[in-house]
Amino acid sequence: MAYVRQPSEMPRLDRGWIIANHKLVSFHAAFLTSLLSIPTHVLSNFAVIRDMFLSVEVVISSLMWYAAWHCNIAIHEMGHYLAAVRTNNLRPELAVPAEQKLKQGLIGRWLWYLEMFVKIPYGTFQGVHKEAGSFHPSVKTQNLAVSAAGPRASKVLSQIAFLPGIALILLGLYATFPAAVYAGRLLFTIGVVALFDFLLSDSGKYKAFRERQREAAAKMSEVRAAEPISATQESRPVKPSELRRKLRLHRLQELELPDGKIVFAPWEFRNSIQGGRHTEEMGGNLSFQELMFLPLTAKDYIEAQRVTNMLQTRAIQIIQDTEGLNFVGIGLEGGIVASYAREKGDLLPEERALRVAVQAIEECGFVPDRDVCLALDPAASELSNAYREKTGEKDSIGQYLFWRAEDPKVLSTDEMVDLYIRWVKKYPIVSLEDPFAEDDFEGWKKLMKALDHEILIIGDDLVTTKDTTIRKCAEEGLINTALIKANQIGSLSETLLATRTAKELGLALVVSHRSKSPNEVMEADISFAVGALGLKCGGGANTERLVKYGRIVELMEMAKKGTKITRKLDPDLVIADISAHEEPTNAGIPTVGVVVMLDNGMKFTAATPLGVSAGTDEAIHLVDSIIEANPLTRKFPNYFVFKEKEKTYRFAPDLKADAIAKENRELADLWMRAKRYGGKGCLNAVANVTEAIAPRFLGQKISALGNLADIDRELLALELDLATKRGKIDANASAEAKIQIMQRKANLGMNAVLSVSLALGRLIAARDGKELPDILREMESTIDRDYLYGIESPVAAPELVHAL
Repeated sequence: MAYVRQPSEMPRLDRGWIIANHKLVSFHAAFLTSLLSIPTHVLSNFAVIRDMFLSVEVVISSLMWYAAWHCNIAIHEMGHYLAAVRTNNLRPELAVPAEQKLKQGLIGRWLWYLEMFVKIPYGTFQGVHKEAGSFHPSVKTQNLAVSAAGPRASKVLSQIAFLPGIALILLGLYATFPAAVYAGRLLFTIGVVALFDFLLSDSGKYKAFRERQREAAAKMSEVRAAEPISATQESRPVKPSELRRKLRLHRLQELELPDGKIVFAPWEFRNSIQGGRHTEEMGGNLSFQELMFLPLTAKDYIEAQRVTNMLQTRAIQIIQDTEGLNFVGIGLEGGIVASYAREKGDLLPEERALRVAVQAIEECGFVPDRDVCLALDPAASELSNAYREKTGEKDSIGQYLFWRAEDPKVLSTDEMVDLYIRWVKKYPIVSLEDPFAEDDFEGWKKLMKALDHEILIIGDDLVTTKDTTIRKCAEEGLINTALIKANQIGSLSETLLATRTAKELGLALVVSHRSKSPNEVMEADISFAVGALGLKCGGGANTERLVKYGRIVELMEMAKKGTKITRKLDPDLVIADISAHEEPTNAGIPTVGVVVMLDNGMKFTAATPLGVSAGTDEAIHLVDSIIEANPLTRKFPNYFVFKEKEKTYRFAPDLKADAIAKENRELADLWMRAKRYGGKGCLNAVANVTEAIAPRFLGQKISALGNLADIDRELLALELDLATKRGKIDANASAEAKIQIMQRKANLGMNAVLSVSLALGRLIAARDGKELPDILREMESTIDRDYLYGIESPVAAPELVHAL
């Protein structure tokens, strides 16, 4: 038997409760009030009907009917439309002219309002769409502020028309003044339709919006009552130095194991607001790369997830509801992408974004600095590069262009230092990552002198997870915290060299993801193993970010319960297969995925994140647009450009596919391979795994693999051997030159080497009855640098370029 929906289950519109049909209600209001205009001597029912429908009164009532319908449609939709304009939520092609009209003088603006009023009910006003009798503004995304603006406009209209209409009717009847009765009828008809429109149309949106605003205001009042803020907003309730000390001495979670060891869950550096290069294709006007929330009072990662999601949701609502702010969407790393109009006193739109973050903290009921603080990643190398690209001054140092702003500004090193000092005094900032370009050592030193004891000053592009560079930067007094990205150096063992060096020099550690990531938990394993201060893995909106935070939850639960792997793998098991493939990432650009399979069918998988910082010494993520010397490069030299530093080729720009196809079939195939994914395919790196790396390990018993350092030593030796065969380094080159080749990984590719290192690392952990973080923790203190690189004598740290 077919299911039949009962009347009580039907939407209100189906049951006739919604006043969406303005014409029907306007008709009833207009014609029923016409009874008030019938002369007192009319007594019979027929005479009443005649005067209502067969006299001039029908024309008057019809005009009132039309006026009420037109006025209510126009005002209600003007409310929606103007809210969309003021909150930058109109479709892009309509937004600019609308904003210009809104900024006109008084007369021009009111003429525009009149145009709206006249055209909207007929569906001829550009920006308000009419479809089958319903209207809606042409917005990018639906949000509560725009949805609530229509009912709010109807409420105002009902207040203006309803009661005054009744008053005029009563006055006209009392004074026998027909004109007052007619005027009152018109206002009453408009007002009663507006009242029903307010009460029933866009059901619940206005109420929900008001409730949200009241709740946010109440929470902010409670926060500010508990933690009074100075009138100048130039002081913080908690000294930054105390926060820095808390972050360094403690962690988000700390757990003592039965054997007396303590394991830590690092502080969450949760991406909330994004800008810079990562959002250029989406929009927004922030030149800084990231603003992150750090929950300080969450008891565990689950609560931290709830807190950061709450904060980001409220930040989105603030942006959507506020004039001068424009919500664009969620970026690759899970942060908000938006535009921020500067307010009086703002040098940059970034300052408005900081205030939005603080407002979100307070309106969620948290105290800035006590419960939640902020971390910034200006990614200043990109600001420096933007200046060089704009001016052509390729060798300039200490000039930073905020190129994403509507009125781009250039700040010098000293101005950047002053900006940071002022912001740290004013906002709950506890961390600055890459505050200067990697070659602006003067800036790093000045900031360390001013804020070393106040906040974390983190080097990313500056150190590129290289042990010797970390040592040099620490000794020069450039940083107090090192950012760790395994794919900047390209193997787990080299990553541990970097973390150990940083610890020995008294630096804190923050382990970071990359912008383009597969569903991989490597960063969580590393941060847990080395006891990192922080884990920076993006926002709470993307699954590939959440799995990393979820891995910390899993590891802490295992530690809490004392869960251990009790069975080691049979040492006689053999590696039966090592395969590689292009693994999808959140950006739609592939990376290298590796699967190691044993002869009993067990599999160990890994995939490498990708994303190249501005750091000049990062390991090479090998893509197919990088072409090694081959018969085609020699036969068709005019089609290629030679890159001296890596001794590789690229296809020359402006080549046409048709011309290449006519020239040579093999050349055309190479061209197509190089252009996949915009030149970012990685089939060459995949082939390096299966053809160069896999044969070294296939058929081996897992007992013969040794430890992780043995595996990575083998991988690094393969890289050096391939570079030597390709003539990129002489066999008698210095130890330092050989190490640089191995660290750069331009031949096998970082993505090939690290994926194999990670997959085999998981294999030997399982072989020994452990989790990957267990063997990383054990190995960090024992790894031998000279053994890893196959070098007998220590190598001096390289000089920093432009070092002071």
